[in-house]
Amino acid sequence: MVRDENVKPASVVPRKAAAKPSLRGEPLSSARMLKLFDAAEDIFLLKGYHTATMSDVAKAAGMSKKTVYQLVESKAELFAALLAHHQSLLNFPDEQPDWTVRDILNANLLCLARFLLSKEQIAIVRLIMAEYTHSPDLGRVFHLKRVQKARSKLEICLTDIAARYGCTICNVREMSGMLFGMAIGEFLLGVLIGFRSAPTKAVLENRVRNAVDIFLSGCEALNRP
Repeated sequence: MVRDENVKPASVVPRKAAAKPSLRGEPLSSARMLKLFDAAEDIFLLKGYHTATMSDVAKAAGMSKKTVYQLVESKAELFAALLAHHQSLLNFPDEQPDWTVRDILNANLLCLARFLLSKEQIAIVRLIMAEYTHSPDLGRVFHLKRVQKARSKLEICLTDIAARYGCTICNVREMSGMLFGMAIGEFLLGVLIGFRSAPTKAVLENRVRNAVDIFLSGCEALNRP
């Protein structure tokens, strides 16, 4: 049975810090890579991925093409690295000792929602949508670098909750998709197609709370004998 308000961890075990992502031995957070990412993002959004050239990116970055190709092998690798860089900016909150299951889900979903609904992330996704017919590989790269990793964060969260608090959450992948859809899906789709603006902080927090309440109630019902 899924327990929430009354279930609190005896202690929070610190997680090991993840290794910093790198490309060809160059950290994605290095000054050169950040400069290259800024230039590449500007060029891709201005000209489109299909039309943009590595010469355009090199010029915008104030680098020679030789230097750019020392950092990345191709435009596709540069785009994948750019997505990985954006993904590295998604930092989920550290759990607090007094957090309940409900608190953990609310905090992680809000963090994910704010990240995905930011202007920068929306612009990148719109670029993918616009360029898909020219470069289907962009969709696969995006799904691998962004969608799967974002969803896996939620799956890990649910699996961790089940293991640490004695909860039973069957089919974690499906459940995480349902929770994501309830909490964020409508907002994300609406903003992407220009149907609506990004929700206010209060509206987003209210939706996430309601989605978590419905999710936990559903889990309770499914696990009743």
